[in-house]
Amino acid sequence: MNNQIILFDGVCNVCNGFVQFVIRYDEKQIFRFASQQSDIGHQLLNKHDAPALDSIFLVDGDKVYSKAT
Repeated sequence: MNNQIILFDGVCNVCNGFVQFVIRYDEKQIFRFASQQSDIGHQLLNKHDAPALDSIFLVDGDKVYSKAT
């Protein structure tokens, strides 16, 4: 099973609340998390040409989804 990575702003209280909500209800443990400020967060944002700290992003393999998608 492919795990999906949620990239979030690690200093945003709303984003952190969202992450806690997902963790609480992700019974199948599908999602992994990375702060956009972390090394892996920077790497994923650069790889997918996503604007940092603009949104919460879902990385699913080669696809990236933002609140607009």
